[in-house]
Amino acid sequence: MRRILTSLLFALALMPPAHAQAAADPHGYSLSAEQWALSRSGDSLIRLAAVRDAMAEWLATPHAKMRIQYSGSDAASLWAGELSDWLVALGIPADRIEKHVSADQAEDAVILEVRS
Repeated sequence: MRRILTSLLFALALMPPAHAQAAADPHGYSLSAEQWALSRSGDSLIRLAAVRDAMAEWLATPHAKMRIQYSGSDAASLWAGELSDWLVALGIPADRIEKHVSADQAEDAVILEVRS
């Protein structure tokens, strides 16, 4: 596990800054359905500003949890589940990931939030 986290941190450090920062949200990093619809791989996910920035904050925050906030729709539930699986593949332990349904959350986006 330590080697995975070290590799992820190294990859994040080498990445050039994104042309556009993650969408501003007072509670976290917004990932749109349009961004999510692109072909997914570990490399392509950490190139998404929302994922990259949330991962960097998570790595810098000891004992933090990653929260995935989504609407309660069936499609959003599937999206949150798949995103959770990808975050585990990128090195976040499953017990450090929380999924949270919010009636205020738009259906075309999820919010990644780092909680200490």
